[in-house]
Amino acid sequence: MSATEAKAWIFDIQSFSLKDGPGIRTTVFFKGCALRCQWCHNPESHVAKPQLLYRANLCVGCMRCVDACRHGAQQKVLVGSAFVHVLDREKCVDCGECVESCCYGALEMAGQEYTPSTLMEEIKKDLRYFSLGEKAGEGRGGLTFSGGEPLLYPDFIAEFCALAPEIHTAVETSGFADRKAFEKVLDSIDLFLFDFKIADSKEHEAWCGAGNSLIVSNLDFLHERGKEIVLRLPLIPGVNDTERHARAVAQILERHPGIKRAEILPYHTYGLGKQEELGMPPYPGVPTQAAIPSHVQAWAEELRRLAGTEVACL
Repeated sequence: MSATEAKAWIFDIQSFSLKDGPGIRTTVFFKGCALRCQWCHNPESHVAKPQLLYRANLCVGCMRCVDACRHGAQQKVLVGSAFVHVLDREKCVDCGECVESCCYGALEMAGQEYTPSTLMEEIKKDLRYFSLGEKAGEGRGGLTFSGGEPLLYPDFIAEFCALAPEIHTAVETSGFADRKAFEKVLDSIDLFLFDFKIADSKEHEAWCGAGNSLIVSNLDFLHERGKEIVLRLPLIPGVNDTERHARAVAQILERHPGIKRAEILPYHTYGLGKQEELGMPPYPGVPTQAAIPSHVQAWAEELRRLAGTEVACL
């Protein structure tokens, strides 16, 4: 890595992504986010540093990790008449030394440091596929920066885009980022996938850890600058799947006629398993079952009626 290049923590790179912008795309997931949405399906993205994932269902009790751990976090504990493996999260420093000792996939590190040039090397194999969607009439593919909040790394994104200006680029953002970050990437990004979660700022703070005034302000900024925007709407049962929220979203769309369309992201429960793997306690108000498709379609129809605009369900 060059000492002068920007650096970023990335926890996943997904090739052949079909729901993160037009065409066939590669989606890059950054670590770090200032929000704490209780339903987040990527809780491993919350902090901007590597973290240890432990999948207890894959552990066979070989205890090799116990010998590998220098901090006493991986433990061999006698329970009744048998020894069992226990991970003491308070002693774990997320160094990752234990991961190499586990050949069963029970231990994994989430987070690797990249520079723009090392990321380019990683995705070069995907470049040939970006034009396939365009040939099929689905739009030109490209690269989508997601997370976490990718706009915690505006210098990294701008530097990467400068390496390959011909690649179509998108940013999936919560909108909760400094205005200067948006300004730095404004000319580099072709499409903004802009999340809008809860219209009432106090409710947004209760569920996501912060109000939404900054988010609305950044949406206004992008719209005023004429950027291509898709409004993405996480739909969480019992949280925002209400007519009141649909009316609020319709008002947002009415005030921002340049928004290309709205996309509904139905809630799923993938994040619950990841929370357990990270040793995070579950949030009590978060649904334990995925959104019901018929309810999602009914809410989408209501939004179409109110907004009179294109609404897609992903």
